[in-house]
Amino acid sequence: MSEPALASYRRQTRRAMRRYAMFLLLIAVTGFIAVRVAYAHGELNKVSNRVAPPPAVLPSASPGASLSLAWRSDDHPAGGDPYSEGVIVSFLGHTVNGRDATTGAVRWFYTRSDMTVCSVVQQDRSTIAFYDREGNCDEVTGFVSATGKPKWYRTLTDNGPIEVASAPNVVLIVATTTVHVIDNADGIDRWMWSAPNGCEVDRSLDGSQGVLTSYHCGRQNHLMLHDLISSAVKWDIAVDSPMVPAAAGVLVGAADPATGTLTSYSTAKGTVTKRTALGPVAEVSAGLTALPRAQTTVESFRPAARLEFIRAGRVFSLGPNAQVGWSATATGDPLLVDDQLVAVPEGARVALRRSTDGHLERRITLSVDPGPNYRIRQVGSGLLAAGRITEIFG
Repeated sequence: MSEPALASYRRQTRRAMRRYAMFLLLIAVTGFIAVRVAYAHGELNKVSNRVAPPPAVLPSASPGASLSLAWRSDDHPAGGDPYSEGVIVSFLGHTVNGRDATTGAVRWFYTRSDMTVCSVVQQDRSTIAFYDREGNCDEVTGFVSATGKPKWYRTLTDNGPIEVASAPNVVLIVATTTVHVIDNADGIDRWMWSAPNGCEVDRSLDGSQGVLTSYHCGRQNHLMLHDLISSAVKWDIAVDSPMVPAAAGVLVGAADPATGTLTSYSTAKGTVTKRTALGPVAEVSAGLTALPRAQTTVESFRPAARLEFIRAGRVFSLGPNAQVGWSATATGDPLLVDDQLVAVPEGARVALRRSTDGHLERRITLSVDPGPNYRIRQVGSGLLAAGRITEIFG
């Protein structure tokens, strides 16, 4: 190579090397700033966690006639079904725990020292935790339920306190002015509905027919049926009084606490199809007003006996025609065990009733009363009493 050519090559190389060095410096500075921002927001230095291999899955079997307390924890059980593949998901303070279903020992945990947990749900092998950030429960993390491995993170646009419920594949989020459905596997939005100016959301209930929401604008009350997955609003109607969404599966219905009456509506247009008296007004009213703002209905998909089970002071079995098949005393939410049996909490006992006619098959005696408004879930051949605390009976 000639001298002029060599000199030209070296000048070009130096320029290229300088540009490359500047490029590397820019990447380093950008990375440094990103890390500093993450630390400033508590995203790195305020998180501690542990993952674990999946435990053995407990074989399902019919619960025994009498169960004794296997273990308990002061943790709050997750919403939805706290049990998944050998793990009980619970939470307390800043921490979400995955506990061994047999022993109660913590297998995995995830702690945000700068934020407290608002609520947690477990559904379809996914755990979704909502954290409070400056008064808004908008920081959300999704985990693999069996191992505790984080799989997605997001920040919601919903403001203020929220209540959540889970249905197959999705999570329902109810805030003061919004109803929001996200996918539980990856956290992406399915849809979000915002109340018109001056209006507030009262309650929402999800089921196979969609999400039934009650809201009000001043003294004007509304009921709205929204598709569960898509952004379609099926109908939005004005109603005479505040109604509590009660059924969104086998039928679509809402109950009036002032009269104790269940009104059912057509799925297509929201026209009234039937009114059914549920029982004494005082009992029904107290039961309805005690229900959470976000709920998931209990329904049976058996072709020969499609039924929906609602709580309004008692547990009521309803068919597609909104006719009450049977009702029974209940102190908490029922559990459809196998489409043929319904487990109904009765204080320190659980009644196993035939789903079709309410016939009492047997009662299971627990060692203690788990307290008011607890949920029953099946864990192998035992039961989980999910209330303020977590208790396993086996």
